[in-house]
Amino acid sequence: MKVFNYFFYLAISCLHGLWAYGQKPKPKAAKVATFKVMTFNIHHGENNVGKTNLNRVVELLKQHQPDFVALQEIDSGVVRSGKLNQMRIMSLLLGYNEAFAKAIDLQGGKYGLGILSKHPIESIQQLKLPNPDATEPRLLMCALIPLSDSKYVRFCTTHLDHRSALNRGLQAAVINENLQNSLYPVILGGDFNAPPGDHTLEALTKYWNDAGANSETATYPGNGKRIDYFWTHQSSAFKVIDYQVLNEPETSDHQPVVVTYSLGK
Repeated sequence: MKVFNYFFYLAISCLHGLWAYGQKPKPKAAKVATFKVMTFNIHHGENNVGKTNLNRVVELLKQHQPDFVALQEIDSGVVRSGKLNQMRIMSLLLGYNEAFAKAIDLQGGKYGLGILSKHPIESIQQLKLPNPDATEPRLLMCALIPLSDSKYVRFCTTHLDHRSALNRGLQAAVINENLQNSLYPVILGGDFNAPPGDHTLEALTKYWNDAGANSETATYPGNGKRIDYFWTHQSSAFKVIDYQVLNEPETSDHQPVVVTYSLGK
């Protein structure tokens, strides 16, 4: 009887092992990265009454803790802003990584775009945008940023032409052509100098999602229009968790835009 019991339990154990071996493992939940981004035209470090706004910009960043920041109208070594390296100052005060891209030479220094990132910046790309009407030169600036060992994001900033509709339309089209087939998911932020529905942004509105599509809050109080945006391509896995325009009418002539995204695997 004891021998029978032994073989009986051994058989049951073997069958149980075979059953367990044949089961498909439960699929792991897809990893989702969540992060906050800000875009802000800081008006070359000057507020609406002609005084430095850099301290207030730093305070805002400390308060909202964005992972990435797209900045426009940045001075570096320019006389009008005290020859300060604005990106380096913000980087040191905040502990962020920083990058700067020159659009033009100005008053003995440089003027252009900037990116701040809590994450390391692996590389920077710069692209001169079309300027057939010979107004102020414009750029697209992108940073390749690792979120983890296997996940990257391309975070971009730009500042489109406010004078020439022809230039602005061509600039939007070139940005679309250069970013829509990116190997990495793209977040594009900046001052696009046109309200929603403007025909000059058609190349973006056709293929990209506007994070503030449901918002009517102006980002440029001077004309009461929303002209500062965050865009993600329609084919990407980005989802808007939160969108807000900060009420900062005395910090710059623009209002900062803050968006929280999630990015699936």
